[in-house]
This record gives sequence, C-alpha cells and structure tokens, in this order.
Amino acid sequence: MKEIYLDNAATTRVHPQVAEKMMDALVNNYGNPSSLYGLGIRAEQAVREVRERIAATINCQSQEIYFTSGGTEGNNMIIKGIVENKQRSRMRIVTTAIEHPSVLDVFSFYENHQVEVVVLGVDAQGHIDLDELKTAVNASTILVSIMGVNNELGTIQDLKAIGKIVKAANPKCVFHSDFVQGYMKIPLDVKACQLDAITMCGHKIFGPKGVGAVYIKKGTTIKPLLHGGGQENNMRSGTENVPGIVGFGEAIRIRKDTYRDQLKAIRKLRSRFIAGIKEQIEDTLVNGDPDGSPYVLNVSFNHVRGEVLLHSLEAKGICVSTGSACSSHKKEKQYVLKAIGLMEEYKEGTIRISFSEDITEADVDEAVSAIAEAVASLRLLIKKRRK
Repeated sequence: MKEIYLDNAATTRVHPQVAEKMMDALVNNYGNPSSLYGLGIRAEQAVREVRERIAATINCQSQEIYFTSGGTEGNNMIIKGIVENKQRSRMRIVTTAIEHPSVLDVFSFYENHQVEVVVLGVDAQGHIDLDELKTAVNASTILVSIMGVNNELGTIQDLKAIGKIVKAANPKCVFHSDFVQGYMKIPLDVKACQLDAITMCGHKIFGPKGVGAVYIKKGTTIKPLLHGGGQENNMRSGTENVPGIVGFGEAIRIRKDTYRDQLKAIRKLRSRFIAGIKEQIEDTLVNGDPDGSPYVLNVSFNHVRGEVLLHSLEAKGICVSTGSACSSHKKEKQYVLKAIGLMEEYKEGTIRISFSEDITEADVDEAVSAIAEAVASLRLLIKKRRK
C-alpha cells in the first residue's frame, strides 16, 4: 500500500542529502566545537558556516543567530529571557489567541506570576485586529509575540505592519515572531519587519528533529535559560549539536534557491485539493485565509469526527492530523478553531492537511477521493445509528 504523507506541518522526512551530511559529522567531523585542536576547529567551522547561511536567509548578522533544540526551546528562551530580565511589576506582554502552545503556555505561566498578559483575538480567517494591537502596546509593554504563519490554519500575519505599530507605540518593546511554520517557506526580512527575535526549526523543512535556531537582534537583552560552558556567546550553554546543525544547514542549502518557486507549485496543489474536496463532499468548510500559506490546509466536515476520519484514512495509507501535534495531548485541543469562531457542528470534524514538495497531483487526487469515500461512509454510519 502506497503511503501519502500529508502531515508535513508536524514534521517532514529527512532529505537523503541531509542524512548523508549528518552521518559525515557523526563519524568524521565529530570534534567538540570548543576544542582548540584540528577536530574541534573543523567542527566549529561547520557550525559557523550554518550560522552564516541562516543569517543570509533572513537578512541579519551571523552573530545574531543562536542554535537551540527546536521551536519550543526557542520560544521559551526568548519569552522567558525577556521577562526574567525585567522587574515584573507594571509589566505587560502581548500575544494572540492562536499561538503555538510553546508560546501560550509560557504566557499563561506569567499571567499567574505578576505579569499583565494581553491576548489578542483574531477574525474568522485568523488575522489579528491591528487597531486592537495599537491599544495593547504602551509604555509598559516589554514584549509582543505574534506567530508569522499559523501551524493549524496557515494564516500569515502582516509582520511588517505589526512591527511598524509596535515600534511606533514603544520603540523599546521587543517584537518576536514564532516563524517555525514559515521559515524557508515564506520569505522573511527581519529588518523590514522591525523584528527583534524570531524562532526557526529544522524538521519542518526536511531537516532533522532536535535542532533549531533563534534570531536575536544585537542589543536585545535576554537572560539565558541555561548556564554552564558559555557556548552560543553565553546565550545557550551546552555542547553544540553539530550533526543536527550541519543537517539543518544542508536542508537550508537545498531549499534556498528554489523555495520561492516551490511556493507557487504548492499553492497549485492546495488549490487542486480544495477544488476536489468542494466538488466531491457536501457540507464542508475550508478554514483560514485563502491567501495564507499554501503548505497548510484546514478543512471541516459536518457530521464527522476528525479523529475517526484520521484513522479511517490511515487504514488507506494516508496520513493527516486533527491539528497541532503539540496540542494532541492537551485538554483544549480546538482552541484555534474556537478563536476563529468556527461553528460547533464543524469543530469535531476538522482535519489539517499539510503539503510538501514530495506530494504530486496524483497524490492529491487519490487523497481527495479517499477522504470523500471515508466521509460518505462515516456519515452513513452516523445516520444509521440515529435511526
């Protein structure tokens, strides 16, 4: 049975060239980057090259890039690092209702620890209200954290407009964006957006799990989460994950000259998927912004349970999700759908389909037919049970 993998927002496969580079780093270039002899120097050089490569993709200096274990650590590192560096009295931090749990949970923690938290609502497509943002940012606001590309809806926030508002209201306020779902998929210029920090991750772009990076603008004061050997310019102590970093860098190298063209190709696949779904399945909603990231598609089917549909498709070799992988074990799984005001009868029947360059038009057509068949069967079963 052929597998059609449509959960690329959760993770992507590791590209064979990435695995090859990582194996070389594991077996041959295995030195500690802090060691002063040849093996260590070669490892340090490999890390430096990837740092420079990342910086070039977002228009910043290589000294402003710090390696992490991934998106969750990166978000925690920035948010906690900003808050812990300040006196908590009369302090405000701002985010949105549809952030990743690694942002929202940190904000919730500080809400119970003498910090004023403002959570911006979103419209039916997942966009924040810029006028509400203007009201939220004042002299006591030390941090605004707004996701660039939503991991469940694919909605793209206007970071350039947001940055302009934040800096006009309070030039000292740190503007951060969780850009894990956008990095090397949607172009980003941190200077043009007036961003002070962003979070990136390797395993969303055919790189390895367990490695990521953050951009922190020079002059931004952040208290380190980890203390020890002083690696990453004292921002993140601990021996660097050289094989992971090398793999991340190779994934970036493979994509850097083609991802804009790939964006157009993925958009065509997404449009084909939507057209097929609407043609073959009644009582269906496509959620989010039609002009959002083409890599993510959120669809709701009335009279169907998403988890049951997921397992029905799995039996056919098709992998989808019911939302963020990092929310699958949380009590409030549908907080994003609640935030956009999705009708109750559609919430339970929601699945997320996320694309990659591995997917073909034939895969799309096969997946649409399988979903249509599964939805029809499940609806018929429910109808029989009601009788």
